[in-house]
Amino acid sequence: MGWRARYDALVLNLRRQLSALPPGQPLRLAKSTSNLFRPRESSAMGRLDVTAFDGVLHVDPDTNTAEVLGMTTYEHLVQATLPYGLMPLCVPQLKTITLGGAVTGLGIESASFRSGLPHESVIEMDILT
Repeated sequence: MGWRARYDALVLNLRRQLSALPPGQPLRLAKSTSNLFRPRESSAMGRLDVTAFDGVLHVDPDTNTAEVLGMTTYEHLVQATLPYGLMPLCVPQLKTITLGGAVTGLGIESASFRSGLPHESVIEMDILT
């Protein structure tokens, strides 16, 4: 299965999860890790299982781009891109920060003064609504 077909299958599964939730129900991501450094109360919120969205689908050294899933950690992104002589413009100090988390949370790191914020190096992204 090519990377595009794999991605399409993951999105279809996530859409099915979302449509199975009652309309208007609050939800959050169901994941095993967090970089939240304060206690989080458990709740009856709906949960979307996004664990499959961790991975680099494709690296294109000709265009210096990568197709990356939102739950991919910067650690995994760097491991996939370094063999091509590439790496993200801004790498968070916590290696378990996800690409999606840094982009939506407007992550800032010491390299940001030179290379910009993580979201500034994103060319395109899909958002499930």
